Amino acid sequence: MSTQVASHPARRLGGLTLDPLVWMLTLLALVIGVSTFFLIVVYVLWQAAGVFGAVSLSEFLLFEPWVPLAEPPRLGILHAWVSTVYVTGIALLVAVPLGIVMALFIAEIAPTAVRNVLQPCLEVLAGIPSVVYGFFGYVTLVVWFEHIFDMTTGVSILAAGLIVAVMVMPFIVSTATEALDAVPRSFRETGMSLGVTRFYVIRRIILPRALPGIFAGIVLAFARGIGETLAALMLAGNSLAVPKELLDRGQTLTGLIATELGEAALGTEKFAALFAASAVLMLLILLINGGILLIKNRLLRHAQG
Repeated sequence: MSTQVASHPARRLGGLTLDPLVWMLTLLALVIGVSTFFLIVVYVLWQAAGVFGAVSLSEFLLFEPWVPLAEPPRLGILHAWVSTVYVTGIALLVAVPLGIVMALFIAEIAPTAVRNVLQPCLEVLAGIPSVVYGFFGYVTLVVWFEHIFDMTTGVSILAAGLIVAVMVMPFIVSTATEALDAVPRSFRETGMSLGVTRFYVIRRIILPRALPGIFAGIVLAFARGIGETLAALMLAGNSLAVPKELLDRGQTLTGLIATELGEAALGTEKFAALFAASAVLMLLILLINGGILLIKNRLLRHAQG
């Protein structure tokens, strides 16, 4: 009995056993985190409700332009959410395949010396401020687009999407590399011992088992991309027109909120409309994340079947 007590001296603190104390602290942290999330959602929806006294939901999302100084104010955000979908879609279409290929190279093909150089570089890219990416895009992509496409100004939805793709790619590569590394080495050795090619082992054995981690990286990259403000604001053109082509100018939801919030008085319809735009942004995130999770589950079932 004395041996058992001596073997667990750290389980008691001030007369309390540590296991229940740790359980209560972790539960408290969980309650605080979940409560904060729900409070934010409720507050945003509560503030956003005021806009629908001046405009209907269909007008707000689909028909009205954004002219808050008109009489009466016109508070539509069609241009903003369309621009957001364009920029984020371009970013994911570019970053996801390139990020997965880069992760496969780092995890499965690259020598150790090369890997030890590439991984720190990716971590540095992930930490660069968005204003630096925006400035880099402004002095490179914008200038190139002006010459290549004979544009008056190269700022466009396409320029913003490509720079956001560069910004989110390190998140995909890092997460996908960790997911590939987590696949046991025995799976690779068993596959190679059967005489199949390395490409076959990667495609049919390693990738299916790394899919959950890869999709987690895609979700993280999507959240980073759709919430990007400064780089998109600098490169998309900050136009109130609805973009119809990739070379058109636009204004994302985050750009709309960032530029207009400072001039919106508390309690006004414009103030409520900006909160409603935030609610639409949250809804887009939930819908697209849900779609990504559905695709992940289908691919996992297909791989396991």
